[in-house]
Amino acid sequence: MRLVEMTEEEQANLMAAQRGAGSVREWRRLQAVRLLAEGHEAPEVAQVLGCSASAVYYWADDWRQAGLAGLAEGPHVGRTRRINSEAETLLEHLLSEEPQAHGYTATDWTTPLVRTELAQQGVEASEHTLRRTLHRLGYRWKRPKYLLGRPDPAYEAKKGRSLSK
Repeated sequence: MRLVEMTEEEQANLMAAQRGAGSVREWRRLQAVRLLAEGHEAPEVAQVLGCSASAVYYWADDWRQAGLAGLAEGPHVGRTRRINSEAETLLEHLLSEEPQAHGYTATDWTTPLVRTELAQQGVEASEHTLRRTLHRLGYRWKRPKYLLGRPDPAYEAKKGRSLSK
């Protein structure tokens, strides 16, 4: 007896969902159900997909209860951000100003300097978190390009040399 029974229409819908799967985890669940419908045993499917047999049984059960919706990728809430929207606003305001306006002798903001200033204003975050936030906000770090200044047109006259002969 097969763990999963499906009609031709369900098979076509499963194949379409598998082609449009947004993540590897979702594709793997869909592939497991497809292999089960083809008659493969759960431990064999688990070995092919690199997961546990119990996961395959759970996915088969999810398919029987809710169809494709049961195999869909659920939300991943994760940890709350250290730098919330208020802190992001403060960060963007801080970056719009020069460091000298805040009493620093630096000419450009560096991550440690921004972190120090944010800590003084009550926002504690690691450098890694700060860099991730800056990247998410669209800021990019580039090495400064050093250019020689334009030569002073009055250089020769200042040195007491004359250009005319």
